[in-house]
Amino acid sequence: MTNDIKIIMNLFKRLSGYLCLLSAVFLTACGDKSKESKEQINIYVTPFYDSTPLQINIGKYSDELKSDSPRKMLELADEIKECIDEVNAITLYVLAIRLYNLGEKDASVYWFYNAQFRGRILLNMAKGLSPTGAPAALDAFQSLSGTWINGYAFGDPDKTLSILEQVIKDVRHMGYIQNAYPGYTFRPESEQQEIVDEQIEGLRKFMKYMDENREEILRQRIENGIKGKY
Repeated sequence: MTNDIKIIMNLFKRLSGYLCLLSAVFLTACGDKSKESKEQINIYVTPFYDSTPLQINIGKYSDELKSDSPRKMLELADEIKECIDEVNAITLYVLAIRLYNLGEKDASVYWFYNAQFRGRILLNMAKGLSPTGAPAALDAFQSLSGTWINGYAFGDPDKTLSILEQVIKDVRHMGYIQNAYPGYTFRPESEQQEIVDEQIEGLRKFMKYMDENREEILRQRIENGIKGKY
């Protein structure tokens, strides 16, 4: 786990947000030939999440996220959306995983990309943020759960593009990131919108690539045994 996190952190530092997103397409469509079950995301990110046996230690919402009811999980997602600017990205990643594991995969894609977006705002806005702790955990959640969630999402570009449009709509005027991380020190709120706009531009480029290369992505998924796997 430690070596994986270090690799991810180094990649994040070297690549733009767009290239990081683009690499996810290639990793999922072309490079993932592992034997994971498509039904369950089986990962652990110490000390926040372990799938077997299920353990969630993220503070608020920990107990609710352990529910085995898809209906209750969707209701929880609606509740979180009402106060989204006060919820940290780790919680959103765990929500995405739980939704996936309960069969609500479209909702999972939405929350996964919402978590990714807000995590990048955190990393760009925070001052003196240690590479351990939250940043390392965010990269671990992104990399590990992304195998399943992107594996599902890239199987239907039209649906995923629609979901990403909704993500953009919902994050475009997000509240000050410090609301979700009161113990951190951040750049002034007045600087956040420019960073948000830059991240949206990167996401738009990613969406354009997906739209223009959907046939190639789907062809590679078939060739590599990814179609229908997730």
